[in-house]
Amino acid sequence: MFARSTTVSAAVLAGCLVLTACDPAEPATDDAGQPASTSPSSSAAEPFAGKTPEEIQQLAYEETRTATFKKFRGQASGDGLTGTMELTFVNVDCAGTVSGEGLGKTEIHATPQVLHVKRDPEAWRAALKATKAQEDVVVNRIGNRWIKLDAEHSDAKAIAFSCQLRDPNILLEEESPEISRGASATVDGKPAIMLTYPGTNGGTVTDYVATQGRPYLLKRTETGRQPTEFTWYDFEAVTQIRPPAASEVVDAGEL
Repeated sequence: MFARSTTVSAAVLAGCLVLTACDPAEPATDDAGQPASTSPSSSAAEPFAGKTPEEIQQLAYEETRTATFKKFRGQASGDGLTGTMELTFVNVDCAGTVSGEGLGKTEIHATPQVLHVKRDPEAWRAALKATKAQEDVVVNRIGNRWIKLDAEHSDAKAIAFSCQLRDPNILLEEESPEISRGASATVDGKPAIMLTYPGTNGGTVTDYVATQGRPYLLKRTETGRQPTEFTWYDFEAVTQIRPPAASEVVDAGEL
């Protein structure tokens, strides 16, 4: 559905911030991830004995894609913007927040049928780019209420674009570059192995793949002109994403 490119990692977030119509309703509750520590390659590689780095990456991305429940946090820069987001995925449902300096905070709750979106006043003003009087009308009328959109609406699709990060495969190039297996590491206290390869914006991409339990992709970083850091965590925990209360929602058709 989406072109695979390492630049997608920045485009997903920066594009959402330009629209200021991006993301989620129920932010992840865990603390921000600590920088991954590294050590010389050791027994962390043993779970993947006999597998090439490319096979390890494919396995990690597929395990992450098919996880029923997972959380995601990320930070990316692109087009002169820097933003952060936190998402929760349950099956194909998605909720969380996207925010950026000068662009406010946007929350979403997305299902295949319906999208709910809520922006704070700063986000509304950044999205509207109208006169202050016009912006005041919208901000005062909607306040901190949710707007309901059909998922097939073009605005809804743009707003929920970052929900595609449930599948990390969208971050890959059409033709994978040569991947090198590196040192062992830890991500949020979980042992991992590092896979590195050249990025498309002058930097290096590093994938951190879990070496205990299921081989999930725990973290992905990219250096260069559009630095990013994405982390997937809390896999397969028992939870659900609750939609906004009806009393807090305004149907887009009423606006």
